[in-house]
Amino acid sequence: MIALLLAQAAIPAVAPVWNLADRTNAAGVRSISASVTGNDGLSRFVVKCDVGSEPIVSIQFIQPQPLGSGADKPVAVRFDGGPAFTYNWQFPGTGTYVTDPEAITRLTTFLVKSKTVRVETTNGANFAVQANFVAPTSDAMIRQVLGVCGYTLGVVPTPPPPPKDAQ
Repeated sequence: MIALLLAQAAIPAVAPVWNLADRTNAAGVRSISASVTGNDGLSRFVVKCDVGSEPIVSIQFIQPQPLGSGADKPVAVRFDGGPAFTYNWQFPGTGTYVTDPEAITRLTTFLVKSKTVRVETTNGANFAVQANFVAPTSDAMIRQVLGVCGYTLGVVPTPPPPPKDAQ
């Protein structure tokens, strides 16, 4: 038994890897995402594009335990242990997400240049919640996800001008 435990301890842990998923549901909504599981083996960090009536890019932090729901609240994201980029994210339940184009641009720009990502927030009982993730090894997946929604990595998208008859 001890020999078995020692043999298992000698096996190196496999680092989490980023995965790309591209799906279209029955309603014709296409979702493409790049995601990674946290160092805790439970949390997930996701960069996602949903294309329905209009494209929506989001960055999501998903936890196995409920984070609470209701009002937006701050989430801090740190890259390589650096200063926090804090934005108000939406909290629908076990996950939280941000869709603000400036936040998406800043966070994805730093994400692809980093080795590690740390997400910090609070749950519904106001207790600290944090998770650590590996950053992607290249920018290819993130560029692909952003591109489907018409984003360019590192460029804040500008909204289209209003239709001429609306002016």
